[in-house]
Amino acid sequence: MKIAMIILAAGLSRRMGGVFKPLLPVGTELAILRCVRIAQAVGVCEIIVVTGHRHQEIEDVLSEGASSVRVVHNDKYTDGMFSSVYTGVLSLSDDLDGFFLLPVDCCAVSPITLKTLIEEFEKADRTSVTRPKFEGTRGHPPLVPADFIEDILAYNGEDGLKGILRKLSTLEIEMPDCGALLDMDTPEDYANLLAFHGLLGYPDAVQSLELLKRFDTPYDIVAHGKHVAEIGLKIAGLMMGRGAKLDIGLLESACLLHDIKRMEADHALKGKICLMEMGYPKAAILVGEHMDLSAPVTCVSEMQILYLADKLCRRGKIVSLDETMRALEAKFSSDSEALTQVGVRIDNAKAILNILKNEYGIMETDIV
Repeated sequence: MKIAMIILAAGLSRRMGGVFKPLLPVGTELAILRCVRIAQAVGVCEIIVVTGHRHQEIEDVLSEGASSVRVVHNDKYTDGMFSSVYTGVLSLSDDLDGFFLLPVDCCAVSPITLKTLIEEFEKADRTSVTRPKFEGTRGHPPLVPADFIEDILAYNGEDGLKGILRKLSTLEIEMPDCGALLDMDTPEDYANLLAFHGLLGYPDAVQSLELLKRFDTPYDIVAHGKHVAEIGLKIAGLMMGRGAKLDIGLLESACLLHDIKRMEADHALKGKICLMEMGYPKAAILVGEHMDLSAPVTCVSEMQILYLADKLCRRGKIVSLDETMRALEAKFSSDSEALTQVGVRIDNAKAILNILKNEYGIMETDIV
């Protein structure tokens, strides 16, 4: 049989907060190259990569690592995924039996799963879209009969790829591969995908210090990160002594790295993006929240410990939250907006302390 693969890599990666999914590392290879390798492993007859956003970067990567791949550009990529499906399907060669549609962030699927789909597709006489399923949930990629090409090209695009697939005859094959369900829509999804491959999602303490050195981080910022790590680990130790379960490695890494982009505007977001692009989403998520928490404080995990430790550490000393607030009130006495913002930050830190007190019996005086 002649089976092709269309890799959909044109999107804006909106939910990843400024990070471009096709170029995220998954172990030792980028997501886009991993998709290509998976396709090559099952012997597809042609691989088409549909690009759009930041297309030149993808083309440069493919020219170096996968020159046999055919790249087609979707200049309407902002219209949504179906525009890329249409572009890819329109560019398929003639006389195919079928083709896979693989979103670039669904790069955890096993080649064995693809081989099984091809076998089941052939058994069913190539009359149905053949899809993997894990514990009752459908995954990616669908293997689409070539006979459905005209249906896809005639579709109005409503509800994207899901919309057209609902209209086509489908055969679902149960697989022992939860990788078929994984994607990278959000930083949390990315962390889960890396964990599936046995990757931590954060550097260890030695690697964290090396990263700070690589980015020429000023001495005082490195010293602050070390102090925050010391405070954070102290809080974690007290909590774990009272039954809490925490990832000490993750906490230490995020504490050390939380100000890695301190010299830049919006440094929490910049630090998050930097760490994501290096393949450290777990640390990135914590770093992105160390200035302002995005959700109300209802528990204390590694994220809240970093947040609190950062607020307790000022100029190399551990300072109570009330003392810090008094200093900030004096500093921002003529700037009501800034004063409101720092007030919210201190209130959040106090909420964390309240949980430590009520659930773990840990007082601020145990830390400061």
